[in-house]
Amino acid sequence: MYQSLVYIVQVNIALVLFYLLYAVLFKKDTFLRIRRFYFLSAIVFSLIYPMLVVPGLSDILNFRIDESPAVETSVFFEAPTMEVIADESDEAVWFLNIPWVKILTTLYIAVTIFFILRFLWQLITIFRIRLKSEETEVSGVRVYDLKDDITPFSFFGMIFINSKIHSDEELEQIIIHEHTHAREKHSLDIMLVETVLLFSWWNPFVWLFKREMAISLEYLADNGVLREGVDCRDYQYHLLRLTYHETAVQIVNNFNVSPLKKRIMMMNKTKSSSLKLVKYLLIVPLTFLLITFNSCINRDNENETDEAIDETEAAVVESEVINDDSEAFVVVEEMPAFPGGNEGLMKFLADSIRYPVVAQENGIQGRVIVNFVVEKNGSLSDFQIVRGVDPSLDNEALRVLRLMPDWTPGKQKGENVRVRFTLPVVFRLQSGEKKATTNIVPPPPAPPSNSNEVFVVVEDQPEFPGGNEALMKFLSDNVKYPADAQTNGIQGRLITNFVVEKDGSLTDVQVVKGISPSLDKEAIRVIESMPKWKPGVQNGEIVRVRYTLPVVYRLQN
Repeated sequence: MYQSLVYIVQVNIALVLFYLLYAVLFKKDTFLRIRRFYFLSAIVFSLIYPMLVVPGLSDILNFRIDESPAVETSVFFEAPTMEVIADESDEAVWFLNIPWVKILTTLYIAVTIFFILRFLWQLITIFRIRLKSEETEVSGVRVYDLKDDITPFSFFGMIFINSKIHSDEELEQIIIHEHTHAREKHSLDIMLVETVLLFSWWNPFVWLFKREMAISLEYLADNGVLREGVDCRDYQYHLLRLTYHETAVQIVNNFNVSPLKKRIMMMNKTKSSSLKLVKYLLIVPLTFLLITFNSCINRDNENETDEAIDETEAAVVESEVINDDSEAFVVVEEMPAFPGGNEGLMKFLADSIRYPVVAQENGIQGRVIVNFVVEKNGSLSDFQIVRGVDPSLDNEALRVLRLMPDWTPGKQKGENVRVRFTLPVVFRLQSGEKKATTNIVPPPPAPPSNSNEVFVVVEDQPEFPGGNEALMKFLSDNVKYPADAQTNGIQGRLITNFVVEKDGSLTDVQVVKGISPSLDKEAIRVIESMPKWKPGVQNGEIVRVRYTLPVVYRLQN
């Protein structure tokens, strides 16, 4: 689907350029046959040039400068993770993730289907009119005599006309006009542009292209009538008398196709000088430019394909091959989901986690960060402790997470993919006691507005100004790869977290899992330079919230 959309966009870019060239340079001349050839050539070339790749041309527009350093650096940021507290059952609220690409793709397909059905209905209408018409002969030409008061029209070799409502003189002119359409196969032009329009309905320039093609074909048919010796003035009056007649369908050659004013002006226009044919040579550099750009795009696509595995590894936390040779993503278009959603996940954890007795007796508490891979079939694998607290708490967190049922797998570009999911679990002893019941205790009452308790899951999560997209942009613009880390080839994934205070300021910035002092320090520096966030809200009160943000540093040879 993605490649098809890219192809359609490339075709439409070419059509826009060809139309603009026509509107600026060719529209006012009288080279009607050359104009028809231009339209047909422009459409055919636009349809095939995305498949034309000339490797040598890609170097012409290669403005990239080879830099002397042998190492390129990249910093990747993952979406902030949501934490689950083992001793609370508050319902967690996830960020709204609107799949715009999927919505727009579905909308495009739906409208395209509508236009295809509309096109088919017009074809059916033509053949229904044919079945209702009586085949006869007028002025030596076979025609279909219409029963209704419809404007005369032709479709390929079929000519439709109501002979009873026209005089003999008018019939002769109409027959010459429509026979010109049929003889020169003008319906092929209309069908070609209509086919392009089915998939390019969103491009206003294609509609303009279609209009100009239709009027140009009428110019040719009018010219054919005048060449037969028909008086120009009488013919124009005849056209005006048919202005208000009903048109059968849009995909045929109508005798009185509007605008009539342009047709009358073209009949009276002085023929263009042959010297003006030179400007049609501008088609050559335009086609050359389009082929060159397409070659460059394909060159870049090949480079991206060669580096695709490396790019994926940058977004994976110590990715390993487990069930197949595919790699695990961290952020995808459709994230994997626990059966029953986030509420079901909270309930499962609340019902399953038991606080180890040894940890209770020794007053051990804290946050255990676990990640695992959601496979393409929804099964879970490769459980890892990213940050542990105590072996008893670590093992309990792993035990419960391994008991989880299969998830709904994540999707990227419409296909199931492996996704690595990070899930922090907080073990907390209540009221500072060293004892805790084996069951999950109910959530404490909502804190007063002056409470300094730090939450990890709240009803309204804190938010960077402008949302996650703005957060990613801020980090990309501000994080720098330390020189010593580049020199020593240090790369990897670190996890940071911080507290979003009630006033939106950030405090207690920590590196939960580090890589090297310089990379850790750089991550902290950038986070501390962030503007104030929109604070989190719990039960209508602004509260302090701890946020987790993974950062991936990678070197490229």
